[in-house]
Amino acid sequence: MRIFVGLIAVAGLAACVDTSLPDSAAHLPAKPVDQSAPLSAMIEGSAVSAQPLDSPATPGATTSGGVGISDEQDFQAVSSRESIESDAARIAANKAQYQQVEPTALPPRPGGSNTSIVDFALSTSNVVGQSQYKRVGFGGQKRFDRNCLSYGSPDLAQQAFLNAGGPKRDKYGIDPDGDGFACGWNPAPFRNARAVAAPPPAIDGVTDGVTAADLQAIGITGAAPAVPATDPLPGDTLNISTE
Repeated sequence: MRIFVGLIAVAGLAACVDTSLPDSAAHLPAKPVDQSAPLSAMIEGSAVSAQPLDSPATPGATTSGGVGISDEQDFQAVSSRESIESDAARIAANKAQYQQVEPTALPPRPGGSNTSIVDFALSTSNVVGQSQYKRVGFGGQKRFDRNCLSYGSPDLAQQAFLNAGGPKRDKYGIDPDGDGFACGWNPAPFRNARAVAAPPPAIDGVTDGVTAADLQAIGITGAAPAVPATDPLPGDTLNISTE
């Protein structure tokens, strides 16, 4: 009796279970698709074109959105619609659109009361370490080292020094020797850039460092002989005096 009741219970539970399997192809379209199209085109709603990848490209063809693969590298496609005359016309049209910008003068430096390090270097003549201004040391070397480390370069330190009232004032203690140059800044490169190589000024009565009195002392009198501007070249006629 118990076995019979158990069999009836198992049969009832089996009747309540859904034995159907899920359809794994439910997302595919019901209509037949072109087997030569890309796989992504088989999915319903895909934006990929169903045109086979190996289909011949039409010169100048584009998609519906106006974006396609350029055929400018296809000689046959380009030669079919372009010519030497059309290239010349396109070059002439591009040249007609050229705009030549005339050079203009450099803008002036921003105004202000601060002196640039270049102007300051050219306005001074003392060397590094030559004291020019009176200093009252507060903090000494430790303050000098600490404050100079806060600048990225001696140029930046010198500019900050000038902006803070230097060289007369040393607000940050970065010019303890009073030479007007902060944190070891050196004006020599700016002075050398301005220097122009020029011959020394002529002095009356002096020829290559020899005075007229020096020439008379060794028995040479009169005007100095003329020196040819250039040495004679091969083939030039030489006038040799026999006197």
